[in-house]
Amino acid sequence: MQLILIIAVVFAIILAALIVADRIDRLLGQTGRAILTRLLGVLLSALAVQFVIDGVRASMTVYAGP
Repeated sequence: MQLILIIAVVFAIILAALIVADRIDRLLGQTGRAILTRLLGVLLSALAVQFVIDGVRASMTVYAGP
């Protein structure tokens, strides 16, 4: 029952975001969309670099065994 409630809440949040998306798009304008796109790109790049660093660190650790 709890899972169904969580799914319904997430569905409602997504529906609300999709309903107001056009208004937010008009509010931002072309320049605002370009800025937001660049900022999200930088955030995505930072996450990718962090994943690579974590993977390299994990591969460098020595397995001591059980």
